[in-house]
Amino acid sequence: MRQKYYYARLMTEKRKKSYASKTKTMLKRAAAMSGFAIDPSMSMSHPFIRGCEFRYNEIELYRLQDLNDTFTIPYSKIKWMDFFVVARRWAGGGVMMALNVMYNFDLVIHLKNDKEIEVEFPADYSFRTIIDQLRPINIPVIDQFDVFVNFPDERAFKKEFVPYFQEHYSNLAMQYGLEDPRVAFNPM
Repeated sequence: MRQKYYYARLMTEKRKKSYASKTKTMLKRAAAMSGFAIDPSMSMSHPFIRGCEFRYNEIELYRLQDLNDTFTIPYSKIKWMDFFVVARRWAGGGVMMALNVMYNFDLVIHLKNDKEIEVEFPADYSFRTIIDQLRPINIPVIDQFDVFVNFPDERAFKKEFVPYFQEHYSNLAMQYGLEDPRVAFNPM
């Protein structure tokens, strides 16, 4: 993991519409502040949990518990992005959670000042749309594992993504120097 590392929830147009009402937004914020998990893959009280939005001219990372704790990465400061899959195991929070390995997306953002920022988020096929939107503005996203070549549509992704990485991840992790699995403490 890089020095600047963030575990985030990828906010897509599909997800934004599902959280459109003010009531749901208020409940989401209240749940985040009280430490309850909205997504079973992560704890809202974990210090690295952020929302990640790809906007028209920047990437915005904001802490879900405090929306004032926000920073942006302008596209003009990005050289390229490496896109990986990482195996994630949460320690703590019960036996089932500790045994379960999830396969998340991991984005290493290479900045023009030679710094790197790493953002990990649960795998979601909708990230393909974001990659397609970045291409015309000359931000290369290098899909190191050919995720969207191997799983060209959402149906194939949902059906074959996890079994494929259950079989191949250990070899890929060794080849690319990734944790196998990446383990983090989940306080819930």
